[in-house]
Amino acid sequence: MKRLVLLLAPLSVAVAQEVLLKEVEVKAKKEVLTTREVRESFAKDPGEALSQMEGVWKLRKGGIANDIVLRGFSGRNLNVLFDGARIYNACPNRMDPSLFHVDFAEVKEIEVIKGPFDIRNYGSLGGTVNIVTVEPKKGLHGKLNIGVGSFSYFNPSLSLSYGSDRFYGLLGYSYRYSKPYKTGEGKRFTEYADYKPSERDSTAFRINTAWTKIGFKPAKDSKVELSYTAQRARDVLYPYLMMDSPKDDADRLNLKLSYGKLKLNAYYSYVDHLMNNSKRRAMMFMETKARSKTYGIKAEYDLGSLSFGLEAFTWNWRAKTQMGSMSQNTIPDVDTTDFGLFGEYRKKLKKDLRLVAGLRLDTTQTKASKSKANTALYYRYHGTRNTNKRDTYPSTNLQLFYKLSEGVELFSGIGYSVRVPDAQERYFALDRMGMMETRYGDWVGNPDLKPSKNTQLDLGLELRTSRVSADISLFYSFVKDFVTLYNDTGVYGTPVGMDNDNKARSYTNVDARLYGGEAKATLALTETLFLEGGFSYVRGKKDTDPSRNITDEDIAEIPPLKGRLALRFDTGIYFAQIEGLFQATQDKVDSDLNEQKTPGWGIVNLKVGGDYRNFRLIAGVENLFDKFYYEHLSYLRDPFSSGTRVPEPGRSFYVNASYLF
Repeated sequence: MKRLVLLLAPLSVAVAQEVLLKEVEVKAKKEVLTTREVRESFAKDPGEALSQMEGVWKLRKGGIANDIVLRGFSGRNLNVLFDGARIYNACPNRMDPSLFHVDFAEVKEIEVIKGPFDIRNYGSLGGTVNIVTVEPKKGLHGKLNIGVGSFSYFNPSLSLSYGSDRFYGLLGYSYRYSKPYKTGEGKRFTEYADYKPSERDSTAFRINTAWTKIGFKPAKDSKVELSYTAQRARDVLYPYLMMDSPKDDADRLNLKLSYGKLKLNAYYSYVDHLMNNSKRRAMMFMETKARSKTYGIKAEYDLGSLSFGLEAFTWNWRAKTQMGSMSQNTIPDVDTTDFGLFGEYRKKLKKDLRLVAGLRLDTTQTKASKSKANTALYYRYHGTRNTNKRDTYPSTNLQLFYKLSEGVELFSGIGYSVRVPDAQERYFALDRMGMMETRYGDWVGNPDLKPSKNTQLDLGLELRTSRVSADISLFYSFVKDFVTLYNDTGVYGTPVGMDNDNKARSYTNVDARLYGGEAKATLALTETLFLEGGFSYVRGKKDTDPSRNITDEDIAEIPPLKGRLALRFDTGIYFAQIEGLFQATQDKVDSDLNEQKTPGWGIVNLKVGGDYRNFRLIAGVENLFDKFYYEHLSYLRDPFSSGTRVPEPGRSFYVNASYLF
């Protein structure tokens, strides 16, 4: 055995160098996060895992279901897809962002396109995240993974697959459970909000996920594949918000067909979400029932250097909110229907120069149910009773990749993309009926919102040598008609409902600018010792307009400078790593929306791991010195934001073990 290890050592070292100094394939400016990287962390969901990537931050609302910020863009300004298919959140507070509805065990890799350079998918204003799920290999295979950690975290998963020349299939199941984590102060996160004493040590989340995929290859270059995933989440706590989610069910169905150069994808997704404040010490019962349903189709034909296709989908979103004895259709059964045509041209102009150019045309309709929409509230704050709007617009981009010398490539790109306001931004309506008016006011959409239009310039440099791997990117975005929250004072007609002070949170268009960049590098100090580091920065400014109570130029939810420095020993068979993470003080906050300054912080993480035959074991501790800190804060999860700051976890131990058979 000792001789075998000695024989394998040089090969393993070469593999380690190849992995750590790997060259990321660039096709329309794509970056990839692999499941191997995910399993080396204590991340509970893809949103938390993606925050490892430069240019990506997370927004925490509780123990799981983290939202992401990509170069300052968040929420509906980002596209989140699963194998190219769509699933949308149902919760108006984004308790359940799209990334929440997937389990790590069904993921092969996560693709990220930063900026408006995804021509194949509608609405990629600030970027696209695509979850690529696992496909079976030939033969009979299985993978058992068990993750355990602090705060009673338990995550077993099992997947089985079989593949032949003509048929393949897989089955998988995963369970995720945890209690509320403790912060660096030694308190559970439930102690920072108004939970009942009996609920402070209750379940933080309990999630069951099952999936299957079957495929048939009738001939060469042809395939038929059907996949289905069912997720059932229970008792998910969100101290950041005024309510929690006792139930969140999600279903994804995807049919993929390919024949030669033609690819076809048809899909259906459904989310059934319930949230209430039954676990809180509240004077009034609140509950929201929300549902999101999406079905669509995408077809693409590849002619080599030229590909073109079409995309069509309908997304239905509805929500009903109960406050005390009163019930309101807060999202009034809204259909968003899009039809788009796209084309992309890829050409090697010279030996060292590549071109990627794309063009897209969309027409999108948002239509609310007239019988359910609170048009009186729309009129009170925006002077309109409109419940139907159509937008038609183009998107385009041009990218150049120039190989300056061996191992050095320059990138430049300019992109233009459009995102139509969603059902909440245009048609949400919550009449507070005199309750909690001092703090909140009403919450109302703006039916006359214009689509946001992002024109972005990107510049980048990639360096690859036998010892160094480095990437540097800079960007500047000008967003025309950026959709932002603001404090509205109704001026049309008389107050509606029981309102007396005529104020509301609503949405409006402003022009905005976002700029910044990120850099990362890995240096091979020896054949087995690597120094890694990176940083990310973004700044967001918007035009002010005192007539609309917009006096602060800072865009909300913009994260601060973050950095990472790590030293890793890796033989390809076993590894050890120490890393430091930090974020600077964030004082560029939107005071109009009561955002507050977030102090800077720094933590240290340790992890070790190794492979032996078909076994892989990872163990680590995050926040080694039990630091008490917050990541950047947000006050935009209204209409039911609790105003509670949610600190990050304190010292956390974890072990991930997997066995392949």
